[in-house]
Amino acid sequence: MNALKPMALGLLLSGVALQAVASVEVEFVKPAEFRDIGNRWSGFRDVEDGIKNVSAALKERGELALKPGQDMKITVTAVDLAGDVHPVGRSMEMIRVVKPLYRPSMEFSYVITEAGKTVREGKADISDMNFMDRFNQYFSGDALRYEKPMLDEWFSKEFGLPNKPVRR
Repeated sequence: MNALKPMALGLLLSGVALQAVASVEVEFVKPAEFRDIGNRWSGFRDVEDGIKNVSAALKERGELALKPGQDMKITVTAVDLAGDVHPVGRSMEMIRVVKPLYRPSMEFSYVITEAGKTVREGKADISDMNFMDRFNQYFSGDALRYEKPMLDEWFSKEFGLPNKPVRR
């Protein structure tokens, strides 16, 4: 019986902790119209895969910015990945060419609420002109290799987070 008390206390405390966890919701407005998240050369299998990856990147960073009990809603209105698609060879196969000229960019708005009240809101229209001129700590196989450092920098400036790679 005495052995059950610490376990019950642990379960009770973990339940309380779960209630205070911050949540981030990401919504996409007309993602099929985004410049290249929906084409087959984007590095994603399809639009849904692209949405899932961009959403995960935003959620990971948003969760770090929130205090317990706060929630964030991010509404994404534009995503333009680094690079551009060009035809190559006789068969005119389309490939993504990444050059400094084709920088990544995103547009989104966010609302942070606590107990149903808005505590902060804003809009972001971000791009990274120097995405190829700095050390990139994300793996070369990451479909958002150039977009994630841009998001890291924006969340760092906007919310005072350390500007370091987010890996989970």
